[in-house]
Amino acid sequence: MTSCSGTARQGVTMQINAYPLDLPHLPHSLAHQMRTFGGQVDRTIVTVDVRMSQSGRYKGDTRGERYAESLKKIRALYTEFEALYDNLSFVEVDYGKDAKTAVSRYFFDRDAIPDKAWDGGPFYCYFDGLKSAGEGYVLHMDADMIFGGQSQSWIAEAIDLLRRREDLLFVSPLAGPPHPEGLKGGHVNAGDFYKTEMIGGRPAYRFRSVSTRIFLTDMARFKTRIGALPLDRPDASQRLRAFLLGNPPEALSAEMVLSNALDAHGLGNLHLRGSGDGMYSLHPPYHFPAFHEALPGIIERIERGDIPDAQRGDYDINNSMFDMSPASSQHRWHRRARRRLKDIGAYWSARVQA
Repeated sequence: MTSCSGTARQGVTMQINAYPLDLPHLPHSLAHQMRTFGGQVDRTIVTVDVRMSQSGRYKGDTRGERYAESLKKIRALYTEFEALYDNLSFVEVDYGKDAKTAVSRYFFDRDAIPDKAWDGGPFYCYFDGLKSAGEGYVLHMDADMIFGGQSQSWIAEAIDLLRRREDLLFVSPLAGPPHPEGLKGGHVNAGDFYKTEMIGGRPAYRFRSVSTRIFLTDMARFKTRIGALPLDRPDASQRLRAFLLGNPPEALSAEMVLSNALDAHGLGNLHLRGSGDGMYSLHPPYHFPAFHEALPGIIERIERGDIPDAQRGDYDINNSMFDMSPASSQHRWHRRARRRLKDIGAYWSARVQA
């Protein structure tokens, strides 16, 4: 059994959201996340969402057979990883009535929130995961996140910054490998949404939004400064699509709910590289067999800092790091529309036959 708590700061929990369809990458990404952060936290909780989405990429296939098989296999990983790390545990999202009421009241001051967002994406599971982490500092991330820089002091530096800066609610690793000209990729035209400041002689970026992919927060400050989150309602077009797909129409994504609250309270999310080699995040925009096969090698390259120049500044893994074009071609609008029509047909066919 490997102990990862020798240099941990008291009261820090790493909380990772996973889903059965994460199975192809989870063994590699979780081991990487433990190498990166396991020694900086007191404990790690992997929160597994066991409720299948009604539609879209979160469902996996029309009949949900891939989801069911993946759930069976991912459960077999629990004991394997818990035996490797003495501060890691798996917890399945609790959809029981009492648990849902407790989570809903804690974050939204209401008796119930929807299981999924309007598009079928994860919603309740994010808040259940944060609540399972308890009080103190929480480093939250999605199960497919990859990190470079590997600084073993990043969490301590981020917590110190939170303690000194009352204007911050979240601190996140730098979005993408550092680039001498700043943020690139999806942030090229987002200059109005962040401000650059210098921390430790290096640029950091204060955003008015937060991604559920990765952030560190102080739960006490979260409750004190935010209080009850509003259950932001999707627009009319989104509610119509939710109805057609059989998804709950009550809520935007968890990311949008958190970002709207952050902006409304004038708080920030600082993307921080930190000292030394620092810390930055990378996200795979697509998941497909060739990528999963290459993932151990991709992680090894990122951990040792072998980053192509064209990847620097971009928070999504792009074609310079690995050829994503076979999957990106499947996400063109007409192909996505065709898949949504299939989901609509499957949902309403099942309703008629019920």
